[in-house]
Amino acid sequence: MSRPILCIGRYAENPYHIEKIGRNVYCIEELCYCIVQNAFLLDEESFGRELFDWIDNECCLEKLADELRAMAAKRCSMASLAGTILDYVGYNTRKEVDKTEEILRGNAGMDIYQKKLQRADFLMKNDKYTMAFREYEFLLHNTPDIDSKLRAYIEHNEGVMYARLFLFEKAAERFKTAFEDGGDKESYLQYLAAVRMNLSNKEYVSFIADSDEAYEASMELEGRMNEAEELYASSEDNLMVRTMALYKAESKMHEYYDQVGEITEEMKLTYRNLVKDKVK
Repeated sequence: MSRPILCIGRYAENPYHIEKIGRNVYCIEELCYCIVQNAFLLDEESFGRELFDWIDNECCLEKLADELRAMAAKRCSMASLAGTILDYVGYNTRKEVDKTEEILRGNAGMDIYQKKLQRADFLMKNDKYTMAFREYEFLLHNTPDIDSKLRAYIEHNEGVMYARLFLFEKAAERFKTAFEDGGDKESYLQYLAAVRMNLSNKEYVSFIADSDEAYEASMELEGRMNEAEELYASSEDNLMVRTMALYKAESKMHEYYDQVGEITEEMKLTYRNLVKDKVK
């Protein structure tokens, strides 16, 4: 069995927003969890007066807050500040605390561009696309002497996010630029895939017929598409769609519309979360 954990402090009425990971926390244990799980995204700005005041006023942990304020006044490192919070609360194991402090010490030696790249990658993997776009665009326009490999990497990832938002024309533009900058075959295949999704079958066939390179790559793309269709055929999503079709065929309209309503609401919620802020 897992060891019992004695929670301390009060459950906050007003959450603390950890800007670097885009998440609200409501208690000191939740804060500790986020620090450990996202240590590589945090920096000096993550451990400031606003956090100390929240620990004091919302969690009623005045002693901890005062200790952190005193440490900050002495310009102690963020690794030391995080370690103090984790040790005081006792939510995490010694191994987790040591590892977190090690990561934060390493972060201190990274420049802003390395930190922003790590943050952008994390946000993209966690479907926070608007925030990820902001970080990637900052890097594209502000990184000194950005090399073509890094530029292509960022452009490819932006293409992936546009595709997931069903903005296939924008996705194709990003993938094409990524291929031109980096020469990676995968970017070219994704470019063709985005074009394929944005055109009718007739238009797509005409498009690839005009280029030997596009035609050859399209053969590999079609193989991937067929494999994806086979995987979908055995998926739970496909089973649900076939079940709905059966309801309709048998005139079980109440069950059919209930299922349609549930799926529609889930899709709406997912899409709203993806585009919470308008992607420009």
